[in-house]
Order: sequence, then structure tokens, then C-alpha cells
Amino acid sequence: MQDGKRIRKRHRHIWIKRTLGALICIALCGVIAWAQKSSDEDEKGITLADLGVTEAQQTELETLWKLKRQKQIQAIEDLKTLNRLAKDALAEEAEIQKTLVQFRTKRKETQQQIEEIEAGLLKTLPVRAQLHLTLLGVLDNGIPPRIAKPQTRKKTDETPQQRK
Repeated sequence: MQDGKRIRKRHRHIWIKRTLGALICIALCGVIAWAQKSSDEDEKGITLADLGVTEAQQTELETLWKLKRQKQIQAIEDLKTLNRLAKDALAEEAEIQKTLVQFRTKRKETQQQIEEIEAGLLKTLPVRAQLHLTLLGVLDNGIPPRIAKPQTRKKTDETPQQRK
């Protein structure tokens, strides 16, 4: 009879331990989910409206960004044209000079447009907005944009000397 009572008491403790373990797991999962939710809210970031940028300024910024992107694309296309001319041994000096002049004038015109838009924005944008846009590269920050793939080592006939 005492063996039966001991078995029942043992089984009661097992169910209590299992229930307690399950409750601890549920509480732990709840804490983890709450922590992830609160960290997601912190990572939303700052919007242009938060920085005090008006709708008119936003359209100017979009125009500036499109113009800079267009300038990058045009520069790549122009360099391809110049590269073809450099490889062409039959190209005349006058043709090369004309192409170079066109290339430089287009580049200067686009750069002047960009500088005019930036000057207008710098007069009207709030200081915090100027800071963030400069860091992002929308406004000029002095660092050239990355438009080309990083150069890789091409195989050549010459192999590097092996160290002994």
C-alpha cells in the first residue's frame, strides 16, 4: 500500500515539473518576442519629413538624384565611346578632338545643373537634413560615387614571381 502512495506522489511531482517547465518556456519565448518587437521599432530610421523637408524640397531632391544618376550613366557611355576611339588606329585627329570637346561640354553642363540645384537646396534645407543628405551622398560629400565594378586581376602572360 505504501508503494502505491509513493508512486502516486512521484507522478504528481513529474506533472508539476513538466507544467512548470512549459510555463518557463512560454515566458522565455514571450520575452524574446517582446525584445525583437521593440528592436524593430527602433530600426525604422529617420524620414525626410522627420528632418523638416517639405514636399517642394523633396521634388528638388528627387530631381537632383535623377540628374546625378543620369550623369553617372552618361559618363560610362561616353567613356565607352572614348575607349573605342582610343583603340581605333584609323580615327582622325579632328574626329577625336570633336568627340573630346563634346564629352567635356556635356560633362560641364550637367555639373553646372547639379551645382545650381544643390546651391538652391542648401539655402532652404534644414541643417539636420543637409547633414543626413550629405552623409548619404545625395548632396556633395567629396567622395566619388561607386559606379563601376571593383577591378579584378586579369590573367596576363606574365606570372608573378614565386617566393622561395
